[in-house]
Amino acid sequence: VFTRFHVSDVWLDDVSIQRAARNQTETHKAFIRSRWMPGWVDEVEYGKFGAATVTATLFGGMDDSLYTDFKKGVSAMMNPVENTLKHTHGAIGPRHMACRGPILEVKRLDGEVPMGSSGIQVTFKTDLILEGIRPGRVIRICPGSWPQVQIPREEYLGGNKLEERFPTPDIFPKY
Repeated sequence: VFTRFHVSDVWLDDVSIQRAARNQTETHKAFIRSRWMPGWVDEVEYGKFGAATVTATLFGGMDDSLYTDFKKGVSAMMNPVENTLKHTHGAIGPRHMACRGPILEVKRLDGEVPMGSSGIQVTFKTDLILEGIRPGRVIRICPGSWPQVQIPREEYLGGNKLEERFPTPDIFPKY
């Protein structure tokens, strides 16, 4: 999934176009499962000693099979991200920094859904809330059944400096 960022084929007939669309959909689903589903926080009910119940609305435009993985009672992980959807917690990956807990409820909102929204709200309970999971902020969430992949450093906030990924000998003290 990390190295498929180029055009390698051109499709001209209907059968080829349908096959390419199917392949691209599968690639997109693998990409979202590895990066987690984006959403925004609607509400946080704080409990005692860092516990909280978070209600978040998932972003729209994803394949329906991704949304069906979010079910009541399923374990999940949630992580705050920037508006760019980049991971914000330094050198440690999203799964290491994530809030963990069960999904308490999954519901579809009634009425007209705002642009960019799936209309699917997930309520999640955690015993340790993270800074950045606040109403109006962007998060990523994944059910426990999704694969845990270490995302590339370039997708971390501020993680696109060459020296950060490949340190030079200057990091060692001179005696």
